[in-house]
Amino acid sequence: MDSKRKSSILKYSRLIFIILLLVSNTFAWFIYATKIDNQVSVHVKAWDVVFEAGDTAIENTVNISVESVYPGMEDYEYEIKAYNRSEVSATMTYQLLEARILNDSYITVEGRAVRGETPLATDLTSQQLMSRLTNNYPFSITISTSSSTIDSEDGEETYTLSVVWPYESGNDALDTQWGINAASYKSAHPTESSIVLKLKITITQNIDESPSQDPDPGS
Repeated sequence: MDSKRKSSILKYSRLIFIILLLVSNTFAWFIYATKIDNQVSVHVKAWDVVFEAGDTAIENTVNISVESVYPGMEDYEYEIKAYNRSEVSATMTYQLLEARILNDSYITVEGRAVRGETPLATDLTSQQLMSRLTNNYPFSITISTSSSTIDSEDGEETYTLSVVWPYESGNDALDTQWGINAASYKSAHPTESSIVLKLKITITQNIDESPSQDPDPGS
């Protein structure tokens, strides 16, 4: 094989390699961009229950997972919706049983009770843990509702859990440290969610509004 032919083959091989490299990188970027886009979950309906029971409370455990968190992420929202078809109003309440924020794991006093375990001295209550998730991280995790009371006959109520992490939370050091923590966690645990929460939702009838019996016509 002459040197000119060898040179042509070498150039052709290099060209093929460059093309394959470009295509591979483009495909890898497409997969990465698609994965990031799919991590954004907004207005996801978690639990849609119709309350019709009279004296029996409805309870359900809801698991919420946020795949990734990072500064400037699009706001994440998770909705828990309930409808009341009974003749009296009902009350909808929640308890935060467990939470994992990257490598930070919590079980609340209420969570221990559900597990049948004795609470530890370091365990927080559901309310205390929600306060910590709202105030102790550069991102805030909150649960909001307009009212805990669901009106009778076609009443509707929604709990909305939100995770918000703006580009600048107001604390640069905290943003930087937790941004590094979040990236390190996903690198070490690529298939696991960054945030996992376990809630218990309870709906009960407002007994004091139960329809009274009609008076005896003969009295």
